[in-house]
Amino acid sequence: MKQLQILLALVFVTTAFSCSDFARLERKEDRLIGAWEFDKAFYRNDWQLFRDDVLHEFNGDIIEFYEDYSAVYDDYSEGIVYDGQWELFFEREWDGDDSDIEFFLDMYFFEPDGRESFAYFTCVNLITRNKLHIRARTRNGWYTFKFRKL
Repeated sequence: MKQLQILLALVFVTTAFSCSDFARLERKEDRLIGAWEFDKAFYRNDWQLFRDDVLHEFNGDIIEFYEDYSAVYDDYSEGIVYDGQWELFFEREWDGDDSDIEFFLDMYFFEPDGRESFAYFTCVNLITRNKLHIRARTRNGWYTFKFRKL
């Protein structure tokens, strides 16, 4: 009887904490680790009706994410490799709906002398073991990036 109570308590604790927001965040971080290649890239200016295909600007570029929250951006067209950092986090809207959570990925890349070269502040639309879809805001519009894992 005592073993059954312990087993039920263990099942309850595991169920209660396995679906927490922080557990979901850790699973997404685990999926992010590795090298990603730009598969599709679009840009839509705030005043445009349709988006432009801008993959040619990112063709051959690779972003690699490491477990220690560092990253490397290999810019194929310029022949430059930028060291960087990344952060994945979430925000929850407490409107009574438990599914109202958004994940964000911020990436910062630096010049060899340590100055910031560029950054992406993105909303994660999809992340699986092989696909990553994000939207990045610019001053005048939005980039939509679709990556595939190498």
